[in-house]
Amino acid sequence: MSVVKNYYLFGSRALTHIGFWLGYYLLFGFIWANDGEFRDSYYLEFILLPIRIGGTYLMIYVILPKTLLVKKYASFLLSYALLLFVCAIAQRHFMYFFYENHAVIKWDEVFAPDKILRAVVLINSTILLISGFKVLQLYYVEREKNQRASRKLVEIKSDKRTHLVSPDEIAYVKGMGNYVTYFLMNEEKIISYSSMKNSLDVLPGHFKRIHKSYIVNEHHVSSYSKENVTIKNETIPIGKSLSFKA
Repeated sequence: MSVVKNYYLFGSRALTHIGFWLGYYLLFGFIWANDGEFRDSYYLEFILLPIRIGGTYLMIYVILPKTLLVKKYASFLLSYALLLFVCAIAQRHFMYFFYENHAVIKWDEVFAPDKILRAVVLINSTILLISGFKVLQLYYVEREKNQRASRKLVEIKSDKRTHLVSPDEIAYVKGMGNYVTYFLMNEEKIISYSSMKNSLDVLPGHFKRIHKSYIVNEHHVSSYSKENVTIKNETIPIGKSLSFKA
């Protein structure tokens, strides 16, 4: 069983996410209650929860993979700061209109620096917590890949047979529909009923997905540009949202 499935509650991503946010809501609604005013506390957490969920998912599914994980550190810091600012502004609007029950807009109160800062701190604590779990998950996934790589052979199922192939023999992988083709260095090809994601999961870390239809073994890349890479005189395109770095 994959370590990713072990990471999720009952092996389900949906159940894990629902369970976490339900627990988060119940816990923080209880913690922030003043003098037993649980109704007000849980109401506040209810109206603010969508902002924190949205900010968290933007971080772990957009900002992390598109900046930090590809070593774009300046872009990560800028995106992170912008995310916190936008979420803090949204939180202040929600609190001002739905919790503090103001009938007249007073912008100096909506954008009060101390209240914006407090919103940033609260939202950041949630985002950091979930991002920490996500980074831990990615660490275990990468470790599992390295463990598989240390066993040297990759199992590829094709035509009711299982082929044992050394990762170094694989030049690149091409996906087409529900099938992937493994192009080997000895000119052989193995066609397997699988997805690109599943194929990438069983390959070592030096295999990079550079296009929705291509995974390349960076050890066999002879040249590359922003548009494509070359392996065994084959030119393989790089997707618009992806890149290649040796």
